[in-house]
Amino acid sequence: MTFAEAAIKILQEEGNPLHYQEITKRILQRGWIVTKGATPHSTLYAVMHLDEKQNREQSRFVKLKDGFFGLRDWHRKQQSSDQIHETQAEIVEVKQVKIPFFPKYSELKALLPIFENFSRNQINHFNSTITTLRGTPQSPVDWTNPDEWISERLQEDDQQLALLIWTQSEKKVNPRYIYGAWLLANSYALIVDTLSEKLALTTTGKDFVNHALGETEKFIDEKEGIFKILNIIAEKGTGKVGEFLSEWGDYLKRYSNFGTESTIKDTLRRRLDNLVDRQFLTRSGHSYSITEKGLNYIGASNHNLEVITVDKNQEIYNLIKQQEISVRESLQELIAEMNPYHFEHLIKDLLESMNYQNVKVTSPTNDKGVDVIADIEFGITSVREVVQVKRQKSNIQRTVLDALRGCLHRFGAVRGTIITTSNFSKGAENASIETGAAPITLINGEKLIDLLIQNEIGIRKKNLSILEIDEDTFIFSPVETND
Repeated sequence: MTFAEAAIKILQEEGNPLHYQEITKRILQRGWIVTKGATPHSTLYAVMHLDEKQNREQSRFVKLKDGFFGLRDWHRKQQSSDQIHETQAEIVEVKQVKIPFFPKYSELKALLPIFENFSRNQINHFNSTITTLRGTPQSPVDWTNPDEWISERLQEDDQQLALLIWTQSEKKVNPRYIYGAWLLANSYALIVDTLSEKLALTTTGKDFVNHALGETEKFIDEKEGIFKILNIIAEKGTGKVGEFLSEWGDYLKRYSNFGTESTIKDTLRRRLDNLVDRQFLTRSGHSYSITEKGLNYIGASNHNLEVITVDKNQEIYNLIKQQEISVRESLQELIAEMNPYHFEHLIKDLLESMNYQNVKVTSPTNDKGVDVIADIEFGITSVREVVQVKRQKSNIQRTVLDALRGCLHRFGAVRGTIITTSNFSKGAENASIETGAAPITLINGEKLIDLLIQNEIGIRKKNLSILEIDEDTFIFSPVETND
């Protein structure tokens, strides 16, 4: 008995559509198929999917939503239940990705009860006020510290709303960035106007706030491409944003009105932040990996989105991920044990691989706080840059940055970089982009490891090939003959 014949028999016995994994389970339980393959459910999926794709109306199978399959005969003889017709109708429904500034759900859940204290006009006025305060590229507006700018820039209702958001969210939601949450709340009817003009949570909104992974949350995830992103990363195992852009862009072309390169990147980045915040993904440097929680969410929701589950491949990807984590940890340990002068030469090698020119390590006895000097070309202009390296466990404070900026003129430099194995204080981060001051780039320990791996400094990369079935190869068009 072939896979297709066995599947037909199972569906005939059941009389209703079944998920392909359930069909596989029943086939194996009955012993109708003996296979040495590690993923027979993937084979069955491919067989039924190919049959329908190639034979269309003549196919024995009807592919429904979420990995379910039925028999074409049921449709032809009009003997199927309303379930089949409803499910087929859902297939043609357009999934409309609508929200560009996609928020973190934790922030949206904090904001929705706050919105109930205000009217729609008040919140729209607040967003308009913020828009007028954007500043210019020459004179940007600093929004990093709400404790300062709320009282300085806002008045009356705008100030009250901003203070309420900032305090009731325990200073986790910056009021400057609520437009995406406001847009989502309105697009999915989480809030509604009342006779008193104050906003109120709808039943849907209450479900969203009170039930993590509830029906509302899953519905929004489906509409906004969250399941698609999870499937992309699950299939790759781990990867950087650039590796997901092509598939995400293709998805947006089908299911949204977004099309510019910048919008594709930004919508993806914001959704990745959402998924990391919900612990469906982990982020290590610039790489993202799906967690067990993320995989379970896909499985529990049955949102396969035409992605065949490949268990063995996922095991390989997980091993690669563990290997990468291990290598990163080893790099950190080696750097911590290096001779300080040797560490400076490691940074020299890194800069040279990044196309810096005339890279020199300064004398350890008279470096004036500068460890490496280099030139970097911007178009037709070459500028001098100085680098200070700090191997320490505590965060780098603003005083270190100010000292480096103060000695740039001694080396004829116009910009500087601080590279540390630890991290930077908030004050140092704010000072690095201070308006009118020489720019100082900050590279923390995670970013340093990323750069070493990316430029293969102290790292050798080995390629691994994974074989997968290309099902389209087995689809053949009828041969035209001249009779």
